[in-house]
Amino acid sequence: MKQELNLSHLISLNKNGIEVMLYMTMIAAMLLLIYKKANNLGYKTAKRRIAMELRDMITAVLIVFAGGNPDKVFKT
Repeated sequence: MKQELNLSHLISLNKNGIEVMLYMTMIAAMLLLIYKKANNLGYKTAKRRIAMELRDMITAVLIVFAGGNPDKVFKT
């Protein structure tokens, strides 16, 4: 969990909370491996690129919800 989600400690100490964090870690690792394989990247590069792409997608969604135009922010 430290490697995949950059956690320094467990957020919850009860059984359900630990299970949720474990499932989150497994899902994140599987999505990262799928992304890595689909884009022919190394592990660290894939991890960095998926984080950048997710950040850009979330930013674009927030801009749209606020009534803005994401094309004015992302000039690709």
